Amino acid sequence: MFAKVFEARWLKHAAAMPVMIFIAALAIRLIDLGRRPFWLDEVFSAQRASLPRAALVHDSFLNHHLPSYFLLLHELVPLGNPQYWLRVPSAAFGALAVMLVYLIGKQIAGRGAGLVAALVLGLSPTALAFSQEARSYTMVMSLILVALLGITKLAIDIPAASRRFWAPGASRGAWALFVLGSAAALDVLGDGWPWMITANLIGAVLVWQSAHPRRLLRNFLIADAVILVLSVPLYILMTMTQSEGYVSSVMWIPPLSVSRVWYDVASIYLMRVADSVTFRLMDVPTPNAVMWLIDAGLIGAVALGAWVLRRRPALLASIGLSFAVLPLCLFVISVWRPVLLPRYILWSAAPFAILAGIGASFFLQALTPGRRVFALTAITAVLAVNLAPYYQAETKPRWDLAAQMLAHEMAPGDVLYLTDLGALPILRMYLPPGTQTIVLNDSDGDLAHARQAQLQGKRVWAVIGHAGQGPNTDTEITAAYTRLAPLGTPAEFEMAGNRIYINMFNAGSHGSAFNCVVPPVSVPVTALPNSPCG
Repeated sequence: MFAKVFEARWLKHAAAMPVMIFIAALAIRLIDLGRRPFWLDEVFSAQRASLPRAALVHDSFLNHHLPSYFLLLHELVPLGNPQYWLRVPSAAFGALAVMLVYLIGKQIAGRGAGLVAALVLGLSPTALAFSQEARSYTMVMSLILVALLGITKLAIDIPAASRRFWAPGASRGAWALFVLGSAAALDVLGDGWPWMITANLIGAVLVWQSAHPRRLLRNFLIADAVILVLSVPLYILMTMTQSEGYVSSVMWIPPLSVSRVWYDVASIYLMRVADSVTFRLMDVPTPNAVMWLIDAGLIGAVALGAWVLRRRPALLASIGLSFAVLPLCLFVISVWRPVLLPRYILWSAAPFAILAGIGASFFLQALTPGRRVFALTAITAVLAVNLAPYYQAETKPRWDLAAQMLAHEMAPGDVLYLTDLGALPILRMYLPPGTQTIVLNDSDGDLAHARQAQLQGKRVWAVIGHAGQGPNTDTEITAAYTRLAPLGTPAEFEMAGNRIYINMFNAGSHGSAFNCVVPPVSVPVTALPNSPCG
């Protein structure tokens, strides 16, 4: 019966399955889309999108960004509820990426390969997280996949790719997908430049495989020239506007370590639920056996997919290089200057999913139609079980709760001390109307200022928590409490979610005799180290 449903006549229409996959992927991405609060980068997106267009363009260039994505968000600002509407484009582009991996997998190895590839990317917790974030990473991924769809078509029919663009039988549509997808990705975010390196490496393999290498090389050179003409002017404008180089903008990224590499690999490729802000995987109730099964299945399917394509070197290069070049390049660069982050290697998760789909399809072909549907259903169920905890996990710090708590508790004259001043723009967004003048009246000073205010008879509210990306370990929290020693022992203690610590110190308190602050015993043991003093 399942086979008959799967093979239903209406599903055989060319557009039916891609449309269904897009709708299903979008539905998954719209669930709880506006529930999680903005974190710092999303607040910057909302602020920039709210500017007049000319100011928006200037602010984008000034901060090492291209304005394209923010101009798109600008049109959504009048709809209100930015926590929802400013994330809708990311959800839509994330769903489009899922549909595109289906199309690429299908044209290489059939519908089964496309379906499994779509399942892997569509049910990936990290791909879902970026689809629910008001940033441009899923937009860039989907545009690069448009280009990859084009270059894959070129790899499938190299003789047609080698013909002059206007000759009969030339791959004009494939070249258009490659050129327009690549140029559009570059016009959205500089993260698209590694794709151009990858694409030209793929092109070199295709030229080597061509019976007319000079003709195909000429076509690639013309395509590259068109892409550069459509993209480079924006980067020239950005360079002319900036006051500091790009390297300075990534100086905050911590050095590479084994745990950091595992975090990147596990979150992007092995479908682990990852914290969006700190560099750690989330503690989720998914059984370890399920996660290990997914790890083994994905690694085995990708290896099998590469083996299946071993006799089709042009296609193996197209998908394999698209997956491997980006993370390997960023890993090597990170030895000198750390740049390896999940968001920078996100688009390589798509060709990884395609390879997994090709490998899984090779196995599925050996099954009867009924068992094939059963196997696909089982794969879907396992991946869905793995994804489900994402919706309940606190993947972003709850500065929205912190704002409400501070608005309710703070009184005129109180001082706010933030261990991360990046929280200020987030608090401004979430503080209830009329409370900013009280909460933020004295909020940008350092610890010495807070202690001086305390000696002058003012209460001090010290808030420990990250606004932007960074570690949030027990050791760091302990160190933060140790630094608060001059303020004494907190008279009140609250937590906003699981990672923001709010402490109130009364006026005139003395420093702790133990040179550290000990929060009340009511602090949840899961939220703090055994002792803030360590």
